[in-house]
Amino acid sequence: MNPLPDEQPEQPTRRRCLVLIPGTLCDARLFKRQVQALRQDTRVIVLDYRRLKDLEIWPQQVLHGLPEQFFLAGFSLGGLWALELLRRSQCRVQGLAMIASNAEAGSRRGQQRSAALWRLWRREGPDAVARQVKPDYFHYRTARGRHARLVRDMARSTRARAARSEFEWAARRPSGLELLSTFTEPLLIVSGERDRLCPRHIQQHMTRAQPLAQWMELPRCGHFIPLERPAELTRLLSRWLTSTETRPTAGSSA
Repeated sequence: MNPLPDEQPEQPTRRRCLVLIPGTLCDARLFKRQVQALRQDTRVIVLDYRRLKDLEIWPQQVLHGLPEQFFLAGFSLGGLWALELLRRSQCRVQGLAMIASNAEAGSRRGQQRSAALWRLWRREGPDAVARQVKPDYFHYRTARGRHARLVRDMARSTRARAARSEFEWAARRPSGLELLSTFTEPLLIVSGERDRLCPRHIQQHMTRAQPLAQWMELPRCGHFIPLERPAELTRLLSRWLTSTETRPTAGSSA
């Protein structure tokens, strides 16, 4: 069982590899703009949640299918999974980008929210879940309307078993703050100033854990950074991918 999506035929070169991990009920369409821009000089792999069933086995399956060295970038839930891949194979990760994400452990409130979303999915289906969460995704109402169909279609494309596993992982994941404190490769944290789901104080927890992190806070931006601010995110990722030799000396925000 291969948890990686189909890719374009790879040229026989030793290009760097970037692994993108989508958020809850999302797929590769979330990162369309970033993939188009970055794949010119980077091998880009977007992980596929459709094969996610076993929370213990899936990360090892993912690692088995990846090259020996790679960069990791996770959006929202994808950042939580990125931390789990880092925990299992830190020596292989050349850089980590946390996009509108966090490194907190699962909480009782989070467990209740995940359980409620799963009950809603079972009772009314993915469209109902997409409608409920969408108001927290975007800062501007116009952006919410522009991307509503994609949010709904990505939810519809998620298999029920995968959705349940995503909700379960969000509820039970371990803290990643100590892990970040020992990670010395380039660490990029990107957040939205108006993000209701992963607000500023959550980002500050990560920068306190790892003061060498580069933290970029995008003004007038909500949670869904890859869709709300695709160009800015692409530029930040491009700079981060080439930052191995030039590392920041303190956390910053902009």
